[in-house]
Amino acid sequence: MNILSGTAMQNADDSFNTTTIFGDIKRTILSKDFKGGSVRNVFGNTELDFTHADITGTAFLDISQAFGQVTIAIPTDWRIESDTTHILSEMEDDRSFLIRKNRSSKVLVLKGLSVFGAVEIVNELEEDD
Repeated sequence: MNILSGTAMQNADDSFNTTTIFGDIKRTILSKDFKGGSVRNVFGNTELDFTHADITGTAFLDISQAFGQVTIAIPTDWRIESDTTHILSEMEDDRSFLIRKNRSSKVLVLKGLSVFGAVEIVNELEEDD
């Protein structure tokens, strides 16, 4: 759990759980058989880098947040499906159109609830200055 702090971590496990309250976390997932995880944000920011990870079939990511933001970088051969509820929040897929129309068998399913929050899908995370 991260409260009032910024943390960067690497995770080679097949799953993870994060909780951020008034803080931010940046996590690099290295698992070669990622199964799923959960993100909890309250006035928090979570960045997840899956670009060095892999999945077999379908993996699930449960996002529950209020006044938070989740940014997810995924490999180009993964597909995103969303089963999320947004209340005064948004979800943006900022990957290129050619990548988004990919019909890959590697699927990351986003589930959960976002209230006054944002979920952004990108090709890669921006570098810190």
